[in-house]
Parts: sequence; C-alpha cells; structure tokens
Amino acid sequence: MAQAMETAFLAQWPYFNGDLPQPAGKQLAAMRLFFVAVAQGVVQHLRDHPEAFHVTTDSAGSGGGSHTHTAEVASISTTGTTA
Repeated sequence: MAQAMETAFLAQWPYFNGDLPQPAGKQLAAMRLFFVAVAQGVVQHLRDHPEAFHVTTDSAGSGGGSHTHTAEVASISTTGTTA
C-alpha cells in the first residue's frame, strides 16, 4: 500500500510542482516513512473497525447488479520499505 501511495505521489508531482526536482535522499526516505505509517494506520483502523470496510463490486459487465462484501483483518505484518 505504501508503495502504491509513493507511486501515485510521484506521478502527481509535476502537476503540482512543475519542474521542481522530485524528493531524493533523506527527503525520499522521510516520504517513504510517512507512506508506510499511513498504510499501517489504515490497516490497523480496518482491523479494529471491521464495520468500516466494505467492498462493493459492480458486475454490470456480467449481467448487471452489484453486491457488497465485508472483510475482517485478522493480522497485520509489514515487509518494510525499499531504499
């Protein structure tokens, strides 16, 4: 999840910051730490509040209709960050 946040952030960088250089070195490490912390916080929140997590799928391509699934997170682990 943190990697997806970082990728999206850097993809949007030029739209908000023009030609400014993207984060590197310690700035990039701090940014990655932030995204890891946010991702872990989201997962922990969903674990602690399973009622807050609902997935709705739209099966319009396969005959129409939609349905909702509720998921419970049983455990949280992390593989860390990449340098």
